Amino acid sequence: MGQPRTAFVLAGGGGSLGAVEVGMLQALVERGIAPDLVVGASVGAINGAFFAGRPDRAGVESLAAIWRGLRVGDVFPLGLVGGFLGFIGQRPHLLAPDRLRALLGRHLPVARLEEAKVRAPAAFAPASPRRTQKTSPGRRSSTLRA
Repeated sequence: MGQPRTAFVLAGGGGSLGAVEVGMLQALVERGIAPDLVVGASVGAINGAFFAGRPDRAGVESLAAIWRGLRVGDVFPLGLVGGFLGFIGQRPHLLAPDRLRALLGRHLPVARLEEAKVRAPAAFAPASPRRTQKTSPGRRSSTLRA
């Protein structure tokens, strides 16, 4: 039997709960617990991709600083017309992904998930609930913005 393996699971759950995950990562890193694998969903996939690229105290502190500086408008362009058009199916999204894509491009420490120091496959559910997609290799911003 091989050595035990450790996975960090960042379950997401929506926007600001991602900040809670950063606190969890801080506690784990402070105790010297290092993962062999990081998996996440929703905001957890974003935090997980960042952590996988910088899986140390400095990386977690950098991630915490990003969270402390975020405002809703930095990620979500709120607009009644755009949201309504997405709601009635005239656009493929409720909120345009441009700001999130730019944020990921500025802050994620690796350009591709396979460049991360810790293995970090990502899974996401598209707007259509008919199927969940899974990806491992690929560009970070296109994978994580879904």
